[in-house]
Amino acid sequence: MTVSLFCLDGEKAPDAIAADLRLVASLPEKARARFWEALGPALPEPVPESVETALDAFSRAFDVPSNELARALRASRFLVREASARGLDRTQFEEDIIRLCGGTLAPEAAIIAPILLSRYDAARASLGATAYRETIADHGYVLRSVEWRIDSVLASSRGNTGGARVAVLTLGYGRSNEEKQLTVHVTPDKLEELRRACERMLRV
Repeated sequence: MTVSLFCLDGEKAPDAIAADLRLVASLPEKARARFWEALGPALPEPVPESVETALDAFSRAFDVPSNELARALRASRFLVREASARGLDRTQFEEDIIRLCGGTLAPEAAIIAPILLSRYDAARASLGATAYRETIADHGYVLRSVEWRIDSVLASSRGNTGGARVAVLTLGYGRSNEEKQLTVHVTPDKLEELRRACERMLRV
């Protein structure tokens, strides 16, 4: 069966997606009720290594054949990720699910659509936030942390400074798995300039 999907910009669904998705409806009722406990952790790309162990435990707990669970999750993960990447609203995502299940009268559609829609909005928001961070990192370093303290400079080889205060900022930044730090000393006038700049940027 070939079905065009909103989540694929109108392209045909890959082979076996429909059959694998319909396996969700064949899971035991308790497994369906907690399906997102298995699906949610598997949504990131790449799939975390810990997911395999968790899925084995899920399979044993609900007496679900591991190969059927894997296929159901693979299809669901594909659809949620593709729909989220395109910012599909709930209506369009639901229509994709119904099409893959065989139409509005298909009994599988009435079971599967509510399951996947139940946490779709949260998943779309989480995947969107990840895409946002990774997109920025694709084009340069990203600020990841800001640590600060206030010091008083009493004296140096240049002479007595009268205990003038100075802010010490340590900025953590990086991209991918690269982590760096930069520590700068900021005088009160530059600290005030930095404050004004931040306020202006937040108003844009």
